[in-house]
Amino acid sequence: MTSLQDVLKKASAKITQGDKEGAARLLEQAGEILAARGIIDRAARVFTEAAKIYREFDRAPEYYDAVESATLMLVRQGTDSKTNVDIVRINEAAGEFADEAGEHQRAADFFFRALDFATGSKILKLTIKAADALEGLADDKEVQQNYEETLTLLKKVSRLYYTAGDDELARRINERASRIALNWADEARREEDWLTAGNALAEAAQITQTEGDNVEATRLMMDAGMAYEKVGLHEKAGNIFDAAQETYKLERLSSARKNAMSQAAEAYMKMDGEPEVVGPLLVKAGDMFEELGRPMKAKWSYKKASEIFEKLARRAAEEGDTASEKNYLRYRAMCLKKWGAIDEAEDIYKAVIDYFIEQAKKEEEREHHEREALSLEEAADVMYEAGRRQEAQDTLERALDIYVSLAGERAASNEPDEESKLFTEAAECAAKMGDAERSASFYQKASERARSAAELYQEMGVGEVATIWLRTAGLEALKTQKTEMHEKAIEYLRESAEGFRAIEEEREAFDDLFTVFGLLLEHEPDDERIKEVLSAMDEIALTTRDEEVSLTLSVIRPLFNGHHIAALLALQENEEELESKVDRLRELVEIVKKRSR
Repeated sequence: MTSLQDVLKKASAKITQGDKEGAARLLEQAGEILAARGIIDRAARVFTEAAKIYREFDRAPEYYDAVESATLMLVRQGTDSKTNVDIVRINEAAGEFADEAGEHQRAADFFFRALDFATGSKILKLTIKAADALEGLADDKEVQQNYEETLTLLKKVSRLYYTAGDDELARRINERASRIALNWADEARREEDWLTAGNALAEAAQITQTEGDNVEATRLMMDAGMAYEKVGLHEKAGNIFDAAQETYKLERLSSARKNAMSQAAEAYMKMDGEPEVVGPLLVKAGDMFEELGRPMKAKWSYKKASEIFEKLARRAAEEGDTASEKNYLRYRAMCLKKWGAIDEAEDIYKAVIDYFIEQAKKEEEREHHEREALSLEEAADVMYEAGRRQEAQDTLERALDIYVSLAGERAASNEPDEESKLFTEAAECAAKMGDAERSASFYQKASERARSAAELYQEMGVGEVATIWLRTAGLEALKTQKTEMHEKAIEYLRESAEGFRAIEEEREAFDDLFTVFGLLLEHEPDDERIKEVLSAMDEIALTTRDEEVSLTLSVIRPLFNGHHIAALLALQENEEELESKVDRLRELVEIVKKRSR
């Protein structure tokens, strides 16, 4: 086996002989030996030297590979300021080399990697370089008539320019993207490719709406819906018509909204497919027809929906899935009631309520009191739907009393974790009853007992469990919706994030910090702690290289800097990947948008 010393000597000899390319290959071999031995810092230096030589001789594939190897070694060294500067330097240089060679995607990849480790003014410069590289790639895709990919890239470019603060250039990119989408739609319509036409129009609508032109955006949404209708894609048509009517509502264009709502409802009525999907959309159609003052159409929608829910309930019963059966029966009763079959609806409601009350009695006899309370809650939910409000309130009060009584028993036996869970259940009962004050009081108790549970587990030496209860304490404090409890929530969630990081559960830590970031951005945007939280989130992104973490940061960094359009574009681009956080991110975008007015 060739020794490290031999390889390095040969490399030195090659350089002396003027064979630098041969030397670079030997340096790579030496780097691999060093990496295998765990001598990471030396391996990084050797790979970096090899990369320089390959670049000098325009050996692009070998140069890129050497940069990748050097970056990997630097990352494995651990992130400190000097290492980060080195990673940025070699990847920025590789990006510039690739861009000059017309390899725009590879250039963008290098610039984005450099961005992950950049700080200060370097972030702005690299953002613009990445945007320029992607714009070059978009040009290539447009020439190839790959319009879908062109639009995806241009939306990214626009978002990057907004992030960099160049709003004018970002708007120009969006105007270009909109023109391409409309030309693509026209081409598809000429070929009677209605699915493609609909998709292109929907893209144009989204881009136009992002720029604030809601009136034009809704017109394009309506055109997209019409295109989907032509090929029987009634759910897609209904959904985009529905989006249009919501936008018209914001613009207070009542006649246009009614037209969009009517189109959406009619599209949903034409749907076939999975009954679990069709049933709820028929109910939605009925509600729309009702709002439009078309009672016969509404009743027909509710009737069709009730028949679907009847079949689903029967199937669930045959499969022995009692919980699903009762839920579908509730939906059927709701539809029958709206249709006008009041007596039949009441009979179904009564049967479902009686079932849950009977379950509660059985659990009481078995002394399973928590299950008893859960059954009472189920019964109360159906009572509300049936219009039996006072009976529902009384039933929920019974459930609440059980939870509070059980919490008292757990307190006596020093079980703060169970006590916290029971106070949460009591809080939810009070919330259903519309008693915000009592609900907040119980959530506060749940938070306090969760904090006590964390302390107890910490004393027992079970830090992981203590951290989970710290998180619970923070989340329950948030649910009180009391301003004075926000500070407690921030304190507990920052502590839990530290706890998760201590046990190398970085993703869990990130989620807690995300909650804190949102809370500070919403209520205390000038608080210095928001910078500390964002810095900790950036550290997690660097160490984990987790996709969801990085994508979340692509939205919240521009929010922190007040760029709501850049944040919205990043969110639209990655909505599926950010599904678990998308609702909160949308709220934060709206908050920053309102502040910018």
